[in-house]
Amino acid sequence: VCTKDKKCERIGSKGGGVDAEFILYVSAIETNQCEPVDTLATASYCQLESNQDRPIADFDRLVSTIKHEILHTLVFSSGLFAFFRDSNGDPFTERDPATRWPKMYDEKLQVYTPSDKVLQQIVRKNWKTRSGTIEKITTMLVTPKVKAIVREHFGCPTLEGAELENQGSVGTALTHWEKRLFEHEIMTGSYTQESVISNLTLALLEDSGWYDVSYDFGKPLLWGRNLGCDFVKTSCKEWIDSKLEKKENPYPFCISSPKPNHSKHTCAYTHDKVVMCNLVEYADPIPAEYQIFDSLPNITDQNEIARFGGHVMLADYCPYNQELTYKNTNRASRCYRSENQPPSRENYALEKFSSGSKCFDHGSIWEQYIDQCRRKRYIAPQAAGCYHFECISSKGFYINIGKDKYLCEYRGQNVTILSAEHDSVYAG
Repeated sequence: VCTKDKKCERIGSKGGGVDAEFILYVSAIETNQCEPVDTLATASYCQLESNQDRPIADFDRLVSTIKHEILHTLVFSSGLFAFFRDSNGDPFTERDPATRWPKMYDEKLQVYTPSDKVLQQIVRKNWKTRSGTIEKITTMLVTPKVKAIVREHFGCPTLEGAELENQGSVGTALTHWEKRLFEHEIMTGSYTQESVISNLTLALLEDSGWYDVSYDFGKPLLWGRNLGCDFVKTSCKEWIDSKLEKKENPYPFCISSPKPNHSKHTCAYTHDKVVMCNLVEYADPIPAEYQIFDSLPNITDQNEIARFGGHVMLADYCPYNQELTYKNTNRASRCYRSENQPPSRENYALEKFSSGSKCFDHGSIWEQYIDQCRRKRYIAPQAAGCYHFECISSKGFYINIGKDKYLCEYRGQNVTILSAEHDSVYAG
């Protein structure tokens, strides 16, 4: 163990090592893998078990995403794919009889090359972009359980496998699930919503041949669920365009009017959080293969349109509704978390965050009357909020807003509110 003044001493007893199935080494040092400014943490394996190639010792620079990084050390590393074994314990990838290691080595990626029983490149021939159709090459994990789980998830029986991330630096590309398709799965390349360890990642653990898993512990992955082959096999531009032509919501993607610049808050499809469409304007045009829009409200300059896309690059710049984080107070927008409750002086929409709260959309921009009703101001971009509610079986449910209760009796009902709170009167 080394202290800040670089004095190091050995602790523990000498011997043959620790009697354990798996050893995790954690460090807080700067290496070349930490150089990308957006890198939160990095992880890999450093030793394989001699009989089954299972990783048994690892290092991990810990910042915040502990579960994510441990899963990298256990299974989700491009350097491990060539060592996966089938249900009989036989390698998926052919071995050199002399060395017992995989036969082919990729000098560029510095990993052993897995067989097509593990990884395949799939070409999407009519990938729609703003400038026309292109051929898009995707890399997919095609092991048996992964393939079965991903087909069931999307409701697409012809899906070849689970697509891997194609963007980002070393340590992101090919070592995460594709963000566009698996947005809040824990093993996507960036954290943007409350992540879950889904059955997809559990399937990868099982398909490695090193672990027994219980799918009872998998958390629901809502993103893309049952949206079919049209969603999982096409670009988000094609998906958005087809939905808008039918005058349908392009969920899970979104479009907001970029000008004037006040994207409004709305409720997530689960109604458990307040979200906002993450469509933004970049300083430069986004890469041509990811440009989405032929037109946008209030924008006529075609060069300007080329600069608009979703805030998350790893999601192929596809815009989608994203939960909020208030940087000045370290709050988030999940309704069921009481710690997200704003201070009274900043609670402009009379919200209540609690385990009994849900998100409700506002039918209009609220007005706040202050200075004994002599002045009025609009509460923007607030257009949704978290409120406690009480179900009444024979009537519907009550929404608690401030000190008042409002009865909601049918789906889509607009409730007019007028409430006095904190020396102000709120109307909406």
